[in-house]
Order: sequence, then C-alpha cells, then structure tokens
Amino acid sequence: MKNNLLRLFLGITFLSAGIYRIFNWNQAVIEFSRLNLDGAYYLILLIILLEVVGGLLLIFNIKTKEVLLTFSVFITIALITAFMADGQNIISNFKELFIFTPSPTDTFLHFTYLVIIISLLGSIRKNKQI
Repeated sequence: MKNNLLRLFLGITFLSAGIYRIFNWNQAVIEFSRLNLDGAYYLILLIILLEVVGGLLLIFNIKTKEVLLTFSVFITIALITAFMADGQNIISNFKELFIFTPSPTDTFLHFTYLVIIISLLGSIRKNKQI
C-alpha cells in the first residue's frame, strides 16, 4: 500500500510537470534560461520526455526501479545546477521553508508531507499487525 501510494503520487507529479511544460513552453524556456545552460531548448524537450514517460511508467508500475534511479540522478543534477546558478539566494531565503503561504508551491509541498505521513502511518499500522 505504502509503496503504491508513493509510486502513484510521484508518477502523477512527474507526468503533471511534463504536461505543464508542454502547455507552458515559454515559462519552461524562462525557467531554463535562468540556469544559464547551453542547449536549453533541447534540454527542455529531453526533460519533458523524461517526466512524461517516466511518470506514466511509474503510474502503470513498469520498470519502476529503473525509472526511480533515473529520477534520482535527474533530481540530483537539478539540485546541483540550481545551487550553482543561484546558491547564495537559495541559502539566504532558506527561512521560506518554515513559513506557510497559500501559494501553489507551499500547498503542493504540504500535500507532499501529507502523502508521506499517510504512507508512514500505513506502514506503522501494517507492522503492528504482524
């Protein structure tokens, strides 16, 4: 149950991100141009493909281990790239993590916390039954 819920949630999240980039192409270009990356156009296409295909594979529980490993590398590279592009600003605004504002980002972050909490509660309940 726990793994299925997390897998589905992650699959829907990545699929949604890819679809969002497709329908908001200009926003994706702005996002990637802030990172000062060469070949941003091709990188955006690659990331959309990764997010849509990977999200669908997770939703349908196909090649899950391979997709999760790929997403782990992808997110690690994204985090490193973000810190290289604007690490000082990220660190100086760290306090934002602890202030809830009714924005899409904070709402999604708290929804993510809720999914994790429910998953952990499900695993605790399951372990007590054993």
